[in-house]
Amino acid sequence: MRAAAFRWCLWALLALAASLPAGQGRAEQDLASLQALLDKAEPGETIVLKPGTYEGPITIDKPLTLRSEQEGAAVLRHVGIGPAVSIEADGATVAGLSIVDEAVKEEPTVLVTGHRAVLDSLRIRTGADGIAARDADEGAVTRTTIEWAADGVRMADKGNGIDLYNAHRWRLAGNTIRDVHDGIYMENSDEAFVAGNVIERSRYGVHCMYTKGTVIERNEGNLNVTGAMVMTARQVTVTGNTFTKQSENVNSQGILLYDAHETVVADNTVDGNRVGLYVEQSTANRLENNRVSYNFIGLQLLESSENTVAGNQFLGNVADAQARGSENNALTGNYWDSFRGIDADGDGYSDISYAINPFFQGLTQKRPAFQLFFQSPGMVFLEGLYQAGRDQWAADTAPLMALPDSAPQAEQRPAGGSGTGLAGFALLAGTVLFIFSMRRRSI
Repeated sequence: MRAAAFRWCLWALLALAASLPAGQGRAEQDLASLQALLDKAEPGETIVLKPGTYEGPITIDKPLTLRSEQEGAAVLRHVGIGPAVSIEADGATVAGLSIVDEAVKEEPTVLVTGHRAVLDSLRIRTGADGIAARDADEGAVTRTTIEWAADGVRMADKGNGIDLYNAHRWRLAGNTIRDVHDGIYMENSDEAFVAGNVIERSRYGVHCMYTKGTVIERNEGNLNVTGAMVMTARQVTVTGNTFTKQSENVNSQGILLYDAHETVVADNTVDGNRVGLYVEQSTANRLENNRVSYNFIGLQLLESSENTVAGNQFLGNVADAQARGSENNALTGNYWDSFRGIDADGDGYSDISYAINPFFQGLTQKRPAFQLFFQSPGMVFLEGLYQAGRDQWAADTAPLMALPDSAPQAEQRPAGGSGTGLAGFALLAGTVLFIFSMRRRSI
């Protein structure tokens, strides 16, 4: 009787094993032996993890696929100082896992050193760089969420969400990154495609340095220090992005170009930032068809030349533009809502140019304390008196008289009353007295 029962159980187990679908690989049952399972797997195999918590770290040193049976239900927990996941093999895929790696450390949560890695639909809580690729090309990070996990850490001491170094032709798309140092950081990493990501409450949303051919498009940045920073780079494309409310820091910008060349910044929305478009020591770039609205300063051009600024809409900014040392740029066909031109021939463009007065920018460079009087009536009055070297000022030679029909209308600026006039007179007197006293001290 016992022999019959034993044979029946054996038959049932064999039948169950035979019913597993071919090509799906092993479904992990033992939660404590994930690395052992990886070591036993054959190249090209798919390992499917059942819901549960697995202990890290793990190393993938062969081309295989590791995925969660149910997205986010397989949790890899790591408490050590090394990476939670190391991908050393070319052609490996990790998908659907939740990775909890909250220790503040130098090593990243996921370290990729193999080419053509695919990281998809991960949920990462990190106390370091979320994902770092080193000397690894042609990888992808998609549909992944990365969040900073450790409390009480200054932004300057946090890790980056995605960090590429000497890693070319990566695709970073559809990710959500919050509360890290830089959301996406690329250094010496050419031809990356960065699209459709949402980055919030970090230092720089997208940051590329020493890169060429980077494409940054359709991303959203909110409440960062700077939305997109392009530094010491060439032939970068920044198009169709939305960067809003980068204004909490004295160095906040929507889009910043520094030592950037042959770069295209087009069709972006930069709204409610300290500076909308910031360009310094940059040449041969094109800034076209951007909506620059409700920033403290719409456009800053500093020591930059041979750039084209055309077809942009400057709406509701406290100051439309500032420029210093930037004479040889082509500004034309932009709409400036504070400018009132004359269109005698009816072609839609003003017959008089819109010149950007360098007085305030030059004054604050020499006396930073005067930034306190930004756009005060007194400073505006003094700026209006300053006309030195006007033929060298940056100027829009043919400003648009009206917004294009397809452009959203800006709110009307309220007209001032008698109270505003009295306040303006008081601020004018205060500004003149302050400047006079500072001048006396410097003599």
